[in-house]
Amino acid sequence: MSKPPGQRSGRLSLVSPAGDVGFYAQRAWEGPVLLLGSADGRVAFELAARGVEVVAVEPADGMARAAEARRAAERPEVAGRVQLVHGDPRSLRLRERFGAVAAPHNALALYGTLEDVDALLETARLHLRPQGTLVFDLRNPAAPLRVRPHFRPGDGPDEPLMSPPPLTFVPHLHERARAAQHEGLRRMKVRAFTLEEVDEALADAGFTPLERFGDFAGKPLDPGDPVQVVVAAKAD
Repeated sequence: MSKPPGQRSGRLSLVSPAGDVGFYAQRAWEGPVLLLGSADGRVAFELAARGVEVVAVEPADGMARAAEARRAAERPEVAGRVQLVHGDPRSLRLRERFGAVAAPHNALALYGTLEDVDALLETARLHLRPQGTLVFDLRNPAAPLRVRPHFRPGDGPDEPLMSPPPLTFVPHLHERARAAQHEGLRRMKVRAFTLEEVDEALADAGFTPLERFGDFAGKPLDPGDPVQVVVAAKAD
């Protein structure tokens, strides 16, 4: 199993100041890697900086343009390792097979239905090599929303507010949703899938979960954690 330059043998440390970017850079390190819903390319180019070949797929015009702008700012040897594809990950079909498929940035939840998730997981299954892994993160709907009681730094710890509804409006995804509307993608709301729904979708798509984390530092998943990070493999 090949490793990017400087990667030591043994179990990988998941602790990284880069959060989710560091997590994906350390977990999905056997290339080539397919990214489904790659946003502005920050994960793609971090992987490429570590010597990994990447195909990054993004449906939204604005995010695809941002990724191209990021490519222009990268070193030529890094930019050359990333192939940017502007298209719908649900229907993507490439000839190439990958050592890992990743769906970062809560990408599976940017489509509103379980059918969409099924389509994305089918894309992942079809493009994975036999020993490849699927890695993705999703917001956990069981986690309470947290706010600062006085909205000033140092005023105290975050306080739980309420459990979020299954569909949550996310303002920072406005641009991504607007850019995707003309393509028939309904992405104005983010669906929060339960652990049970994720398990069912993985089983239906022919995947077996290998590891689950409650954050990007490798904490074992608890039901109330704000994020569910999943590493899965094709079922035997």
